[in-house]
Amino acid sequence: MGTSTALSAPAETLLGSDAVAHVWTENHDGSPQVSVVWVIVQGDEIVFGCDRSSQKAINLRRSPSIVLSIEDEVRNSQGFQRHLVVRGRAAIEDRPDPTLMDRLARKYIGLDRHPLAMRDSPTSVVIRVSIDRISGVGPWVD
Repeated sequence: MGTSTALSAPAETLLGSDAVAHVWTENHDGSPQVSVVWVIVQGDEIVFGCDRSSQKAINLRRSPSIVLSIEDEVRNSQGFQRHLVVRGRAAIEDRPDPTLMDRLARKYIGLDRHPLAMRDSPTSVVIRVSIDRISGVGPWVD
């Protein structure tokens, strides 16, 4: 996937919390497609799972550009909600990853095993996002 922008410690902390990510991909007609996903950091990548028939997976196969927005619970001194915005490129792994899905379930809902059939589904895919740029409001930007 090429060189990826490294995540700062504050960005990794937010991504390690139970804050969900809003994911933006581009539909065929150029309109935005937005969905909410559970994410985890692996190295310098942000990773999530979905079904290969989901609109986000279809869009990412056509155009790997992706934007993720993760909102913090803190407001800054000017009253703005802190949030992390990640722009990057997605790569799709065409295989289920039950271990990843179980890690996400532990992180977000405290279960050792992911409750959805997607965990073992042959139509599950893993999306790996390499980071091109980080922005937003919070300690992850200058």
